[in-house]
Amino acid sequence: MKLNHANLTTSDVAALAGFFAEHFGFRLDATRGKDAFAVLAGSDGFALNLMKPASDDGPYPSGFHVGFFVDSPDIVRSKQAELTAAGFTPGEVQELTRGGIKSTTFYCNAPGGVLVEVASH
Repeated sequence: MKLNHANLTTSDVAALAGFFAEHFGFRLDATRGKDAFAVLAGSDGFALNLMKPASDDGPYPSGFHVGFFVDSPDIVRSKQAELTAAGFTPGEVQELTRGGIKSTTFYCNAPGGVLVEVASH
């Protein structure tokens, strides 16, 4: 079984789509409505759907985030610098140990209220 897609609600579909396209290599495949829905495709065929919430559902639950795993700690640091240069405010790169596994990680608040993690072992 292969995970096909994820659907994220966001207050700013266009800005979040641009964030994922510019900084994480997604391709914008389709949009519907006035910045109400977007379909993005990852290089591995994974579909990321972004849409405005149907009602004021409020923010995501505490701890909710989208995680990207990269090949090396140097790529983590490079991505953090890239997002900083682009005007975002990612957190500092941290060396963490979770369940005995060490990782190099940072988090960044993306447009529309989505938290993004970038990590490497």
